[in-house]
Amino acid sequence: MSSIDKTNSKYFKPAILILSVIGFLLSVYLTYLHYTEGQSAFCSQGSDCDVVRLSSYSTIFGIPVALLGALSYALIIWFTYVSLARTTRWILLYTISLAGFVFSAYLTYLELFVIKAICPYCVVSALIMTIIFIMLAYRKSELYPKLSTLKTAVLTICVAAVVIIGSNAFQSDPLSFEDDGGGTASSFQLGLAKHLRVRGAVMYGSYKCPHCNAQKALFGDASKYVVYVECDPAGKDAKPAICFSRGIVHYPTWEINGRFYEGAKSLQELAQLSGYK
Repeated sequence: MSSIDKTNSKYFKPAILILSVIGFLLSVYLTYLHYTEGQSAFCSQGSDCDVVRLSSYSTIFGIPVALLGALSYALIIWFTYVSLARTTRWILLYTISLAGFVFSAYLTYLELFVIKAICPYCVVSALIMTIIFIMLAYRKSELYPKLSTLKTAVLTICVAAVVIIGSNAFQSDPLSFEDDGGGTASSFQLGLAKHLRVRGAVMYGSYKCPHCNAQKALFGDASKYVVYVECDPAGKDAKPAICFSRGIVHYPTWEINGRFYEGAKSLQELAQLSGYK
């Protein structure tokens, strides 16, 4: 083994450990946000962070994807330092990191082409898992030289297929960002919606914002009477210039009687703010 290889071997485990710990802490933080419904640091309410985190793709069988990520990183940390045969250690770490890499790539595809929103935290986690996988693949010839290229390829294809097929089959139903509410409106919902319209109240939001969709849904069929301004340039009938001129940075934001109120509100709160009785 050359001096360069020895140096690389010396820093291999510490590098895996550091990356895995960072990924684990990040995943635990996202899991905490999922269960507490907290606000992501450095991400405004209704931003792409929330869109991805609150989407139906963020869970599998009700289990947060972030929790599965934390488990994967924990296993990598464990198998990196537990007493195992070198070949056994490599095959376990390679399989876990490969599954994590493929799943991260699948989630990134969903963010780009289905959800159409990017979560920076998710991107960082995906990059960490990708680096770990590349490191393990690169060290294969040293850690498991007897495993043929054909067998490695078969293992890779099988793991990737299981992850992709399983993820697509067991994740929640796709999101519908165009949901404008549903259900027959009660007299209170209808009366409040019309009252807000008469008083000139406006709801500013984004078609990608789950809080905005939930806000509209509170009105049921009466949501059609709510004056709504789409702030996302990619949304239908978007008016981003109006949002910019009003200084709208969080979604949804209500403008009622010349004052601005950030965040989704209950119907009772809207009635109180607008003076509806």
